[in-house]
Amino acid sequence: MSGLMLGLDIVIIVMLGATIFYAARLGKHLSIFRANRSEMERLIRELSSQITRAQEGISTLDDISSTQGDHLRQMVAKAQGLCDELEIMTEAGNSLAERLEKLASKNRAIADDIGQNALNTVYPGQKAERPEKPKFEDSLPRASKERVVPSLEPSFAIRDPDYEEETDEGNEFMSKAERDLASALKNRNRK
Repeated sequence: MSGLMLGLDIVIIVMLGATIFYAARLGKHLSIFRANRSEMERLIRELSSQITRAQEGISTLDDISSTQGDHLRQMVAKAQGLCDELEIMTEAGNSLAERLEKLASKNRAIADDIGQNALNTVYPGQKAERPEKPKFEDSLPRASKERVVPSLEPSFAIRDPDYEEETDEGNEFMSKAERDLASALKNRNRK
């Protein structure tokens, strides 16, 4: 039994040695923890103040977003109203343009009829029958004619009953205004 007692004492001594080793290690860690405890408390205080600031910032941001959201909704509603108003104005403008186009085509037809009737009438002091004179466009060279009057027929002619003589140059224009206009157009085409 003495061998058994000795073996049991050795086991208890080893166990006590392990306990002392772990107790010393734990004491060392606790002393390190105590040394860093003040820094840990400071870190926790900073973290707490940062959390408080974040909550204040979130509440401020929430207030601003609700205010700006309301303002944005008002602006969108106003823009929608302006868009509707602009659409109505556009439709009215299109309708007006269509009516003006119809009136212009009617007036053009009336002016053509008046012009044709006016060409066939005899003014006081005018000869009854006159040979038909060529149009101004026919007297221009082909390239100039296309630039000056691009496929448009005149709806009326200006006539000067006081001046019906031909000039020395042999122009076939009836009035001085027609000659001046022809020379101005020819000079413009040369430039």
